[in-house]
Amino acid sequence: MGRGLRSGEIQQQKLINLLQFRRWLLGGLVCLTTMIGASGCASLRQVLGRELVPVQTEVRLGQQLAQQVETENTILPDAELQRYVRLLAQPLIDQAWADRPDIDYRITVLDDDKQVNAFALPGGPMYVYTGLLALAADEAELAGVLAHELGHVVARHSANQLATSLGVQLLVSISLGEAPEQLAQMAANLAGAGAMARFSRDDERQADDFGVRYTIAAGYDPRGLITLFDKMARLEAGGGNSLDRLLASHPATDERMARIGRRIEATAATGERRAAQYQEMTQSLR
Repeated sequence: MGRGLRSGEIQQQKLINLLQFRRWLLGGLVCLTTMIGASGCASLRQVLGRELVPVQTEVRLGQQLAQQVETENTILPDAELQRYVRLLAQPLIDQAWADRPDIDYRITVLDDDKQVNAFALPGGPMYVYTGLLALAADEAELAGVLAHELGHVVARHSANQLATSLGVQLLVSISLGEAPEQLAQMAANLAGAGAMARFSRDDERQADDFGVRYTIAAGYDPRGLITLFDKMARLEAGGGNSLDRLLASHPATDERMARIGRRIEATAATGERRAAQYQEMTQSLR
């Protein structure tokens, strides 16, 4: 009889757990439906990213991706230039830290002058290629790109992608630490695809907004992002293929540049360009 009672109790507890899960799921669907009606798919993606990909999972994925990136690329051996780029980015990172303090932001220069690219991984690792450093004319242009990448990290756009592309069941397992092999495979697949997949238009616009705000707060001219985008657009029109990776993930469209310009005009902000020091520090790349 005791065994029967214990068996019955177990079955009863399973039923209770199932009912609780269904109640939670129904409540979540109602909430998500409301948010979709109010704000569209972007809100749904943000909710999924926040609720289904905990910070520790995001950070761990970023660390594994960083190992993969640094295995497949060459880190620039110029310690002085590495330090200079990190110091340039620090005022921007300070702004990102105020918005999202649970992340260890770090930036590394990769040595490849044919790659005009910069990208951020989940959980804080950021990379910029020497090809982009050579294209930029001053600190403000580089700062604009780095601030934009910080915006992707702060807004958890990579986590949002994972939530909508990999499915709830796998993400819950990863969140509970029950699928370490899946996490390792995910990191390898994402890194092998060439950094992160293309972000949505809403993601890019939001990252642009962060970029404008962070560059202004850090004292840089926010128009640096526009002038760099203009260079990229002209190179693309000329048939240059070194921009493939950057333009694939961050299309420098006329609409985006016009939108950024309107936001800057609304703030009436100015800032420093710091061209002389930048040209001196990056002279070896030109």
